[in-house]
Amino acid sequence: MADIQVFPSCVALLADMVASRDADRPTSHQATLTAIERVNAKVPQLDVLRVTVGDELQGVYATLGDAMAASFALRHELVGRVDLRFGLGGGEVRILDADRGIQDGSAWLLAREAIESVEQRAAEPGLGGLRTAIRDARDVATPAAEPLGQLVDAHLARLRPGPRATLTALLEGLDNQDAARRLGITPSANSQRVTNNDLRPLAAAIRALEALP
Repeated sequence: MADIQVFPSCVALLADMVASRDADRPTSHQATLTAIERVNAKVPQLDVLRVTVGDELQGVYATLGDAMAASFALRHELVGRVDLRFGLGGGEVRILDADRGIQDGSAWLLAREAIESVEQRAAEPGLGGLRTAIRDARDVATPAAEPLGQLVDAHLARLRPGPRATLTALLEGLDNQDAARRLGITPSANSQRVTNNDLRPLAAAIRALEALP
């Protein structure tokens, strides 16, 4: 029997589709597969992001920051087409069968607890924009990560497509002129999006989350 691969301190990412029964499943599935391929090429992982049972996605990351970066990248790729919620669990992952994607460990138990938590909380009045929950049992856990992530969730939920595109350009480090050129708008219009939607502090919060251990 092959040795079991163990990641003793990592972050498991579990995602599922919000309101999946209302979606055009073939179209949503194909869009998700394309997004996963792009995110796997962009964000380093210990075990690749993939579709598992039903509408769920899973991946394993060395840090919470990498897991958050994957979640933000997925949301960018799928904005306006597929809405995802995320449960992130910090702990141990054991890969029992790499070919079949069978894994267990404390990180997965915590990720499941987290995604169930955010689904329940998002049903409460005033919390409909929440998409992320974190349960982290590692020594390097950051207690402020979940409230900061949920504050980002609430801000993203209020952004229209135009400001979302400007935020993406800002996160990619484009200056105002280059961002405006890519988006097909004037530099003045792009600058107004940044100012009117408070995109600079939002981008700073996202970068801070993506840098977490």
